[in-house]
Amino acid sequence: MMSEPKRLHPASAILTFFKQLKDGIFPVIVLFFVNDYKIYFFIGLAVILIAMIIYSIISWMKYTYRIEENELRIEFGIFVKKKRYIPIERIQSINESAGIIQQIFGLVKLQLETAGGGAEAEAVLTAVTKEEARRINTALAERKNEMVDPDEAAMTIKEDKTYLTYKIGVKELLVAASTSSGIGVVLSAAFAFFSQFDELIPFDDIIDRFSFLSNASITVYAVLVFLAFFIAWILSIIGVCLKFANFTVMKKEQDLVISRGLFEKHQLTIPLERIQAMKISENLIRQPFGYATVHIVSAGGSAKDQNVSAILFPLIKKTKIQQMLTEFTPDFSLSDQLNTLPKKAKRGYVLVYTIPFLVISCILSYFFQPWGYIALLTVPAGLLLGLASFKDAGWDIHDEQLTLSSRNLVKSTFVVKRKRIQVIEARQSFFQRRIDLASIQSSTTSGMGGTHFMVKGIDIEDAGEVFEWYSYENHAKKDAIL
Repeated sequence: MMSEPKRLHPASAILTFFKQLKDGIFPVIVLFFVNDYKIYFFIGLAVILIAMIIYSIISWMKYTYRIEENELRIEFGIFVKKKRYIPIERIQSINESAGIIQQIFGLVKLQLETAGGGAEAEAVLTAVTKEEARRINTALAERKNEMVDPDEAAMTIKEDKTYLTYKIGVKELLVAASTSSGIGVVLSAAFAFFSQFDELIPFDDIIDRFSFLSNASITVYAVLVFLAFFIAWILSIIGVCLKFANFTVMKKEQDLVISRGLFEKHQLTIPLERIQAMKISENLIRQPFGYATVHIVSAGGSAKDQNVSAILFPLIKKTKIQQMLTEFTPDFSLSDQLNTLPKKAKRGYVLVYTIPFLVISCILSYFFQPWGYIALLTVPAGLLLGLASFKDAGWDIHDEQLTLSSRNLVKSTFVVKRKRIQVIEARQSFFQRRIDLASIQSSTTSGMGGTHFMVKGIDIEDAGEVFEWYSYENHAKKDAIL
């Protein structure tokens, strides 16, 4: 019976121990190198490890969960007993994943997300068997069906017989990995590592060993930089392939079930009714080849996993997006033609993107002559980026759907239904007021603080048209007439 309190699998204690170990590993390393009395260090370390083991075991014993009176009830705490009761109707999605420890024991981790979102999931069951996970999912679904109208539930069951499945191929996975922005993540991680452990790395010895490079030509330095970026690119490809291996999307009844991962497996269930908007992203590498990434903006979800779990199609031909949206998310469609911005908005885009490059280039050219002059080459790049941003920006209204498009480094197209829009704002800068332009921002509910999307440089009359379309009073009058 799900109403009886249950404990997690004992492997949960192992996971708790390793989590504590991970959180405290850096202070331990620092203490080891600054402490001259190694014997006391190891004695203290042994005491801490024993305390962590005892804490992990007691935490596992004190953690119980059950489903009772249309609530998921969790009780935990060692010194202070805590209770968390989550109404079933507030549970928006269930994220199922399996790390290395879970896979060793044949377990999964369940994260239950609510509409409120937050830094962490509302409830996390770190280690349950796959059979228990299925029972929890079934019990939650049954309780939800009991809370809706019986005729409506029967109709839903009758209609939901289609099971569509999409699985990323090897070719698409490799293209997605090689054209992703993961190289930036690798370089950032490397920089963070060296900045944290710079005192432990013998930089002086390394510099002495490579002192012969001080007289090398600019070509040698260029080759070394190229090799560094190439290695970072290869590492980013491996990381993306591991993260999105076995990526599968299944439309099951009124839910989308998204699975991914090789060593660490994740599974996310998103009810179709909770999807707030769709976002199509095209970076500078993928756009010329006609590829894009499709994201889901959904209600609920923790801030920690929001970006990863919301990907619907990691890589897809743009010509196939409409077909896939029709099959998996029929409430949304991709506009064939957007309303472009007026020509008078072009100057603003060009100046916004060019001036920062120009100012930085002038500063570098003045203080770092003659190599600083190379920075002037970025000014044409800023000009081209401004022109591309102007060209890719646009908007469209089709029935109950609003489409907004803009570009920074990545072109993004935002598709949202009117009923999902929380707020539409119009803003005018000093320069926009002089030439009758405005910026439109649409906001929806998702995660922490919602999702906002803005298009700058829309004609003031077009901005008024968007407001008129969104106006509650106009739609109320229309519904009354019908």
